Amino acid sequence: MAEESVRTQPAATGSLTRAKRMALRVTVLYVVLVGAWVLLQSGIPIALFIDFPLEPLTWKQLFVGWFFIISTGWLLYLLMSRGLDLITAGQEALKLRDRAIESSTNAIIISEYRQPELPIIYVNPAFERITGYSSAEALGRDPGFLQATDVEQPELDAVRLALKEQRQCHVVLRGYRKNGTLYWNDLHIAPVRDEDGRVTHYVAVLNDITETRKYQEELARRANFDTLTELPNRNLLSDRASTAIVRARRHGHGMALVFIDIDNFRVINDSLGHAVGDNMLRLVGERLRSCLREVDTVARIGGDEFVLVLGDRDDEKIIATQIQRIMAVFVKPFLVGEREFFVTASVGIASYPGDGDKVETLLQNAEIAMYRAKDIGRNTFQFYTAEMNSSVNERLVLESWLRRALERGELVLHYQPQVDLRSNRVFGAEALIRWQHPNMGLVSPAKFIPLAEQTGLIVAIGEWAMRTACAQNKAWQDAGLPPITVAVNISARQFREKNLADSVAEILAKTGLDPRYLEMEVTESVIMHDAEEVITLLQRLKSMGVTLSVDDFGTGYSSLSYLKRFPIDRLKIDQSFIHDIASDSDGAAIVRAVINLGHDLNLRVIAEGVETKEQLEFLRILQCDERQGYLFSRPLPAEEFEKLLREGRTLDA
Repeated sequence: MAEESVRTQPAATGSLTRAKRMALRVTVLYVVLVGAWVLLQSGIPIALFIDFPLEPLTWKQLFVGWFFIISTGWLLYLLMSRGLDLITAGQEALKLRDRAIESSTNAIIISEYRQPELPIIYVNPAFERITGYSSAEALGRDPGFLQATDVEQPELDAVRLALKEQRQCHVVLRGYRKNGTLYWNDLHIAPVRDEDGRVTHYVAVLNDITETRKYQEELARRANFDTLTELPNRNLLSDRASTAIVRARRHGHGMALVFIDIDNFRVINDSLGHAVGDNMLRLVGERLRSCLREVDTVARIGGDEFVLVLGDRDDEKIIATQIQRIMAVFVKPFLVGEREFFVTASVGIASYPGDGDKVETLLQNAEIAMYRAKDIGRNTFQFYTAEMNSSVNERLVLESWLRRALERGELVLHYQPQVDLRSNRVFGAEALIRWQHPNMGLVSPAKFIPLAEQTGLIVAIGEWAMRTACAQNKAWQDAGLPPITVAVNISARQFREKNLADSVAEILAKTGLDPRYLEMEVTESVIMHDAEEVITLLQRLKSMGVTLSVDDFGTGYSSLSYLKRFPIDRLKIDQSFIHDIASDSDGAAIVRAVINLGHDLNLRVIAEGVETKEQLEFLRILQCDERQGYLFSRPLPAEEFEKLLREGRTLDA
C-alpha cells in the first residue's frame, strides 16, 4: 500500500503541473486577445495609420484597460489554479478512501436502499476472503443470502427493524460461507442520506469474530466444565443444584445430592502415574453419566470426587435403589490400555429439604456422609444424619491434634515381643505406635492411624517410627543387651514415596544400626500393586541388608509367580485367621497352606494375634516358626521391653 502511494503521488503532482500550465496558457491567451480587442476598439491603430492626432486621454484609457485585463487574467489564473488544487485534493482523498476500503480486513458491503431487497452494489476484497463469494457472485443479490437457511436468528429481527426505521444497527449474526461452514460476524450497518435527508444506500461492515467467539466459548466451557472428563465442574454443579432445589420447592417434592469418592485412588496415581489415573477418571465419568437420567447431573468437583444431582426424589428407598445401580458401575473392571483395574467407591447422600435447603449445606452434608461410608469400611453408601456432624467435628479436632502430636512428642513406640515357637526365645519385636494425648489419654491406633493415612500424615509419622525404633534398638545393643530385630510397619502411602529407600539408608546411617536388625513389614495388598516396581524397590532394600516381611498375609490376592520373585524373608499370618483356628476348619486350612507355602519358599512364618493355648498348640502341630500375641506379652513401653531383654527371659504360654 505504501509503495502504491509513492507511485501515485508523483503522477498526481505531474498532472496538476500540466493542468496549471494549461491554465496559464489560457490566461495569457485571454489577456492577449482581450488586450488586442481593446486596442482595436480604442481606434489607435487606425489613427496611427492615417496620421490622425490622438488625445493623451486615449492613451491613458488604453493602458488602464490593459491593466484591468491583465489583472482579471491573473485572478482568472488564480481561480483556475485553486480549483485545480481542490479537485486534485478531492481526487486524492477519494483514492485514499477507496484504498482504505479495499485494504480493510473487515468486509464492507454497500446496498441500494431505494430498490426492493436492497441489492448489493459493492463489496470489497475482504468480503470474498471472509465469505468465499466473489464480487460478481454477490453483486445484485439480497444481503440475506449470507444467512442461508438460518433465518430465525433473533438478531435478524433487530436488523429488519433498523432498516424499517432507517437507523444504525449493531448485531452479532451467524453467517455461512460459500462452502457451507459457519462463521460469526460482528455486523454494523448505517444509512447513507442524500442532500434532502433521504436514505439512498446502506453500508454494512462485517467483522469475522469466529476465532474470538471460539475463544470465548472455550473460556465459558472451562469455567463450567471439567477439562479432563468434560463433566460439569463445581461452578455448573452449583447452578444446576440450585435449579433443582427451586424446582423441588415449587412442585413440593424432594431432591438429593450424592457425593462419590473413589476408594484408594491415590494408590493408582502414585504408583502408576497421573496418565493412568486420568484415564481412569474419564472412564468413571462416562459410566456414571450412562446410568443417570437426562434431567440428572453428574459433576467432577476435583481429584477423584464426583457429585450427582438427582431431581424429583423423595423416598429414601428409591434413592437407595438408584445408588445401588450407580455403585454397580464399579463392579466391572476398568480397562486402561491393556490393564484391568478394579476400584470401589464410597458414597454419601444428602436430601432436600430434610438435610438442608442450600447447595452448600447439602454438599457439605453429603461429603460428611461419604466420609462416614469410608469409616465403616468403604465400598458402601450412607445417608446423612445429624449425628454425623459431631463425628466429623471430632475428626477435625483429632486431625488438628494429630498434626501437632509429632512436634509435641506425644507419639511413643511400644514393642511387642516376637517369640521363636520352638525355643520360646525372644528374637525380635514389632514397634507399634501409640499416641499419649495430654487430655484424651492413650488414643487407640485404630482411631488415628486411618486418619493419618487419609491426611498423608502417615508418611512423617512412619519415618519418625522407623528412626525412633532404629535408634532404640541401637541403644539396647550399645547397652550390652542381646541383639534383636525390630519390625516396623510401612504404610501403603509411605511405601509409595519415591525416596523410601534413600530415607531408610539415611536413618540406618545416622542411627548406626546394622541393617540386618531392621525388619520392614509391608502388607500383602501393597506389594501386589504394580509388582514389577515393587520387586525393584524390595531388591534395593534387600541389598542394604534389611529384613523384609509380608504382613497380613492371606488377606490379599498374591500371585505365586510374583511371590517367589519377591526378596522377602518372612510371611506374617493375619490374626483374623488365627482367631478361630481351633474351631474353624476353613481358617485352619488357610493357616496350614500359608505355613506350607512359606516353608516351600524357604521363608520363616510368624503368626500374630495368638491369644489362647489352643491356638498355640495348633500352631505347634502345623510347625509354625514364630508367634506374637497377648498370650505371651502385650506391647510394652521401651523401658519394660528393655527389662525383659536384660533378664533374658523366655516367653512361653
